[in-house]
Amino acid sequence: MGRKTDFKETETGKTEVIRAEIEEAEPEKEQTKFRSAIVLAGGRGRRMGTVEKALLEFEGKTIIERLLESLFRVVDEVIISFRDKKQEEKFRPVLEKFSAREIRFCFDTLEDAGPLEGIRAGLLESRAEYSFVCAGDMPFVNFRVVDLLFEKASGHDAALPKRKDGKFEPLHAVYSKKLIPEIEKAFENGRCSVLTPVFEMKDVVFVEVSEIREIDPELRTLANINTADEMQRIIELSGKKEKS
Repeated sequence: MGRKTDFKETETGKTEVIRAEIEEAEPEKEQTKFRSAIVLAGGRGRRMGTVEKALLEFEGKTIIERLLESLFRVVDEVIISFRDKKQEEKFRPVLEKFSAREIRFCFDTLEDAGPLEGIRAGLLESRAEYSFVCAGDMPFVNFRVVDLLFEKASGHDAALPKRKDGKFEPLHAVYSKKLIPEIEKAFENGRCSVLTPVFEMKDVVFVEVSEIREIDPELRTLANINTADEMQRIIELSGKKEKS
């Protein structure tokens, strides 16, 4: 059966849509509200020689493929945040493998503003009130954990994991559109830390990792890749998981 990929540019010229179908990725349960996910792929991967980390491959699939397959089990659309059109072109061969699902693109308008600009651009593009945000170098995002975060965020401003040591995971969290004006205020004040606008919202739910461990005992969902050594460790971790 052939696949058709439909690219469509919006009036602003800043986003494009492809319809992507991910077989074997049907939601586990019926959802009542439209959900989005924002994948932050705009990082330059300097610690890995400026490679596109999301396009790194192991066990026959790129990280972005694994991520999309998981996310589409619990969301209706995925928005991939790129730094520019040149970067987006590198991803097209992978994204063209999918059909009949909706993948939207957005691009940074502020340079060197870090992941916070990607979040802002993604939330502006999102058609949902709530969006799951994650880094593009997270191969094992667990859709059940994502579903938990959506449930926790419902009726609140955001939901993000909190570790035992008090540290947070702002790049594996669900945010409402209420974060947009707080991000813009942070930029006006010269602040680019992701947590700066998050802590300005009045109703944020912090999810203890102990609760996440009930779904994902090894917290693999939070694992990301910053160096070649970490990539090797992730591959080994994956192999051990498959054998267990």
